[in-house]
Amino acid sequence: MTPVQAISLFSFAMLSLVDLQIRVVPLIEVFFGIAAFLAFPDARLHVTVVILAVIWGIFRRIPSRFLLPFLFYPPSWPTLIVGFGVRKRMIGQADLFALAIVAVLFPFSAVIMSLLGFEAWRRWWVSRGNCGLVPALPGLFLGLAAYSVAQLAWSHFFI
Repeated sequence: MTPVQAISLFSFAMLSLVDLQIRVVPLIEVFFGIAAFLAFPDARLHVTVVILAVIWGIFRRIPSRFLLPFLFYPPSWPTLIVGFGVRKRMIGQADLFALAIVAVLFPFSAVIMSLLGFEAWRRWWVSRGNCGLVPALPGLFLGLAAYSVAQLAWSHFFI
């Protein structure tokens, strides 16, 4: 785990607590900009595609035909799906930025684990009788933390 990934994992923990308490995540756009800036030198194409997918998800006036080239780049698919949810007003913009942060800083398997963590969180949230919108950042953090623990265990025991 790189220092940037460790800092972002800690930041996700703090943002998750904020999301639970006030249901708004302040300055997550700035955090996404910083994450994209830090990751851009190492993966220019990947970061550019994720940024364009986020832009497509936020601005509803951009036609859906714009995303056709991104369908040939599978690591952008989770961001595109969440962006579609933002365009249909089923998912909040902060959740799209949070997933995009994971997408630019972590490998594709971490993005999938974050989404699985969100699904586990959503099921737990609904089973407790909570209705309405589900705060997504705690679930994304849960999946990202599980990925980080698995990655650390794998590197400790098998390397």
